[in-house]
Amino acid sequence: MRILVVWLLAGMVGVAVAATEPDSRRARFLEAEKALAGGKIERFRQLMAQLADYPLAPYLWARHYRRSPEPVAEVEDFLQRYRQTPYARPVRIALLKHLAETGRWGDFLRLYRDSGVSALACHRAWGLYRVGKADAAWKAARALWLAGRSQPKACDRVFALWRNKGRIGPKLIEQRFRLALAENHPQLAAYLARQLRGKRRQRAEFWLQVHRDPARFVCRPWPKAWRRDGEIFVHGLKRLARHDLPRALAWWRESAGTFPLTAAQRHEAMRALGLRLAWRHDPRAWNWLAALPDTAGDADVAAWRVRSALRQQRWQQAAEALKRLPRALQVTPQWRYWEARVQERIQGKEAALPLYRTTAQSADFYGFLAADRLRQDYAIDHRPIAPSEAALAALRGSRSLAAVREFFALDRYWDARREWWHLLQHAAHDTLLAAARVAQEMEWPQMAIVAAARAAHWDDLEVRFPLQFLAQVRRHAGAQRLDPAYVYGIIRRESAFDVRARSGVGARGLMQLMPATARRVARRLGERLPSLRRLERPETNIRYGTAYFRTLLERFEGHFVLATAAYNAGPHWVERWLPAQTLPADIWIETIPFRETRRYVRAVLAYAMIYQKRLDENRHRLSDYTAPVPGRPRPEAPPPARCPAD
Repeated sequence: MRILVVWLLAGMVGVAVAATEPDSRRARFLEAEKALAGGKIERFRQLMAQLADYPLAPYLWARHYRRSPEPVAEVEDFLQRYRQTPYARPVRIALLKHLAETGRWGDFLRLYRDSGVSALACHRAWGLYRVGKADAAWKAARALWLAGRSQPKACDRVFALWRNKGRIGPKLIEQRFRLALAENHPQLAAYLARQLRGKRRQRAEFWLQVHRDPARFVCRPWPKAWRRDGEIFVHGLKRLARHDLPRALAWWRESAGTFPLTAAQRHEAMRALGLRLAWRHDPRAWNWLAALPDTAGDADVAAWRVRSALRQQRWQQAAEALKRLPRALQVTPQWRYWEARVQERIQGKEAALPLYRTTAQSADFYGFLAADRLRQDYAIDHRPIAPSEAALAALRGSRSLAAVREFFALDRYWDARREWWHLLQHAAHDTLLAAARVAQEMEWPQMAIVAAARAAHWDDLEVRFPLQFLAQVRRHAGAQRLDPAYVYGIIRRESAFDVRARSGVGARGLMQLMPATARRVARRLGERLPSLRRLERPETNIRYGTAYFRTLLERFEGHFVLATAAYNAGPHWVERWLPAQTLPADIWIETIPFRETRRYVRAVLAYAMIYQKRLDENRHRLSDYTAPVPGRPRPEAPPPARCPAD
């Protein structure tokens, strides 16, 4: 990132900030920002008058209007003028909150736009009623009511109004109760149950007990009124299956016949149990999933039918499951590859060659697997992004790019990133291509990668697979006896070269290290734990990341697929997923239960192959990293707990 700032200040990108924006204007901006923070609004306005065409002027005006959205006409003018900037939405939200608080419903409704803020939607429902639009107000209130989560306090008066008018009655309360339990919000469900009366309330309270502790009701006699309540039974069964699948299966066998289940309820229960079996690699999964009808849009069931057959290497069943995939999936490289693998096992290699050849034309994980089966080169071709000169000129002259440059000049990375993201979200295709090229020139690889992806341009290898931090990668990969291309594959998937990347759970830097993981690595290296800031530095992050990956390789006896999965999901999960008997690596990867980890492993392996080409080091094939996964005998699972005898 320091390189980027130096570039911008030195004037190496387009029209340089330092050459076109005198330092005095930047100083005035900082002075205006200080005046705003200190509440010196008159001085702030004086300074802003001198910054009318400064790229960050709207940013500072937005901060002012978010604090004080008055006068309304002035704020409206700002919203109109800067509607295509990332500042319009937060200013509009602040203005609408202010108008709601002051009861100016006409202005509120005129300026309202759906921003995804529930409190504002609640204010809108109230405002519609206040201006006499009762039908529209009820429609808005009903939509807000039918949510499985708690709504903001701004909705309280809306719901109270329509309850008093008799519109929110027992049926709507029960509807929302169901939604609350489906989204696992038992506190909201309990609140709703208390609004019911008589048998409706008793049923809701019993249902809530089953939700909270379904295991209690496997053996305990159900109240007579609910002994044939299939809806509660299916809900409890699904909840139990999450934590105690053997017991849930036993409950289904013993009790399903006593409940008059509808076809939809039976399908819901069997789907939940079948998928749980598949995710646990239980041999019974195929029969459960095969019995389900092909439901439009249910890609999970369709895919896990195939995966459950593959995991057991039941090739005929896999062939049947592949035929039941939606047509849109059948033609993808993923499922073409598996069709070829199945054909090879059933009919011989010759029958599978046409499908392998078609799949091998794809520069992705499945294309590389197919190429390995054919012993041919990978279809990795470089096709540079070529935006039009008009798009490049428009972007380089835009306020957005000027603002990004200024933010970097002020060392405000997150503001620069926010500005750029907004640009990408609203850009036409040619502008996205231009953005990828400009971000590459700026040595901002993660944003070049994102822009190319949004433009669906997959073949510019220099943009999508940059060689940033080459010296550090080579040095630390060598120290840990790793292929630099493989380390690059991990970095590319983990952070897309965003030095300051931070995950929602606290992972940091290029190789997304958790502080606790860094602590263990530091102890192993005989070092003090680096500070979080130092952990984000490329030198430290790559050093610690490669050292951690080496520990995972040692733990899994040099198996790259297992170590890679463990880098993402954690070694304890990978150990749970090990097969009872040796399994081909492609099948093991395909049947990883976690979607994120499944995609992660495929991506890292594919990226490593592409980085070999970028580094001119075609020493390894995918097959070198995908040795069969060794089996590990497991202790026999205990039988499900039985109900005590009377």
